[in-house]
Amino acid sequence: MKIEVAMRDRLIMFGAAAPGILGVGLGLLLTRDVVQAAIIGGVLALISAAISLTPPVTAARMRNLRRKYPKED
Repeated sequence: MKIEVAMRDRLIMFGAAAPGILGVGLGLLLTRDVVQAAIIGGVLALISAAISLTPPVTAARMRNLRRKYPKED
């Protein structure tokens, strides 16, 4: 069960970052102009940043960090 939760959290974090990662490539696919591709990529990067700040993604990131770095007493 712990593995399923970890995979779900990683999927949430990757889904939030996907528009920013794929932005310029998608822009080049849609248009052959580098300037338009950069603008599309920049807009998608801003959308990705906004999605990354939402509470579900922040909670998934915090759970992932807690699993990665457990609290030591």
